[in-house]
Amino acid sequence: MNIASVIGLLGGIGCIMFALTQQFEELPGMGWDSYYDAAGVQIVFGGMVAALFLKASPAELRGFLPSFFTLFRNKNEKPTDLIAQLVDLATIARKDGVIALESQEINNIFMAKGIRMLVDGSQGQVIKQTLTADLLAMKLRHKHSISVFAYLGEVAPAMGMIGTLVGLVGLLNNMSDVALLGTAMATAVLTTLYGAFMANAFFLPAANKLGVQSESEVLNKEIIMQAIFFMQAGGNPRVLEEQLSSYLAPRIRTSA
Repeated sequence: MNIASVIGLLGGIGCIMFALTQQFEELPGMGWDSYYDAAGVQIVFGGMVAALFLKASPAELRGFLPSFFTLFRNKNEKPTDLIAQLVDLATIARKDGVIALESQEINNIFMAKGIRMLVDGSQGQVIKQTLTADLLAMKLRHKHSISVFAYLGEVAPAMGMIGTLVGLVGLLNNMSDVALLGTAMATAVLTTLYGAFMANAFFLPAANKLGVQSESEVLNKEIIMQAIFFMQAGGNPRVLEEQLSSYLAPRIRTSA
């Protein structure tokens, strides 16, 4: 599990809840119901869902929940672990021949695919085209998932602003009725709160984190591709380790 994501989500909600409870103690008459406005919820959340359905394709909508759960999983392997495994495979291929790789247990699906093509004797160009197509398809899927979260991060404050304008219209139309002023003002202020919180505490950080996870996965696959091409050429495993280490930051190379 990705502990940082859990801390970020629960920490953001927890800070808001703590601030509200402090306010309840300091201001008599304030309670949880003071921060709930049915019209505001409908405008912000209903508007977000409607805008998302208008913007996104069915495939993007189907991928929304899986992308959400990806935030809380440590899905990507460490590049250093990948490099160590690839160097071991290259050593076996150099010593016993590429066919010996067939008996090796490989959990990484992308790596297993490349090794299988290598064992089957596929041509280098075919392997390159197949793995590159796989990598590009993954980038496209990730781009679509990230765009959904980024869009929700943009539309949430906009819907909050629409709710604020709706509340202000009600406020200005009922200036003489003190009882209705509070309701209209609540809609005006709370919709902005809902939109700003959802955008800045969840959707925009989530889009950024998915982008970072995607870049990490792309890096891993590029390392694997480089190693597959190197093994096919029958290169020296020690040279391979040096080549693959160039993908890593200097501090990681030293600690590896």
